[in-house]
Amino acid sequence: MRLDNRLSLVASFVRRSSRVADIGTDHARLPIWLVKNGVCRSAIATDIKAGPASIAMKNVDEAGLKSRISVRIGDGLQPILPDEVDDIVIAGMGGETIAGIINSADWLKNPRCRLILQPMTKRDRLLKELLTAGFAIIDERVSKDGDKLYSVICSEYDPDAASAQIKRPAAFIKGGLDPCRDREYLIKQKSRLLKAAAGLEKSGKTDEAAKLLKLAGEMFE
Repeated sequence: MRLDNRLSLVASFVRRSSRVADIGTDHARLPIWLVKNGVCRSAIATDIKAGPASIAMKNVDEAGLKSRISVRIGDGLQPILPDEVDDIVIAGMGGETIAGIINSADWLKNPRCRLILQPMTKRDRLLKELLTAGFAIIDERVSKDGDKLYSVICSEYDPDAASAQIKRPAAFIKGGLDPCRDREYLIKQKSRLLKAAAGLEKSGKTDEAAKLLKLAGEMFE
């Protein structure tokens, strides 16, 4: 079973010998790959829908990994006990949905836990939720599949580091991205800000537009 560029980047952040949870696993491609390739000792794959969970169970069975990968049906982190996992992957969802899952599980506020997040939308909202809740951005990288760019965020609970990161210019836009390495992605983010600012100016919301223009100007500082 091979991973696409997006999931390969997600997998690169998972710590060796960790116990991983893949939330919204769909067909369990990621946990199967991680366990089969010796990255993880064990995995829990969850999905809110019975259909994808059933396919995941079938794939795990065919891979001969039923003793090491548990497939569970449930919403977010509800099917998982705090002491069962070390690394938590939440990929392929909107940023607000991911933030909601994290906010509903206080046990994640433990330096032992690593969050590996891949938002499909609202990345800036997710960054804001993470940092204000005390989760520092350890690293962030961008994957490209065709003409699509995907951000993968690695985060751990560290209130002091998170507080320091919030003070940086354009913190909720730049996140952990590098202006040189991730230039293409940041250019798209800047274009989005400029477009939004133009819309606000057109509707007479000049103060709000000015804030977005300031953020856009700080993007590559």
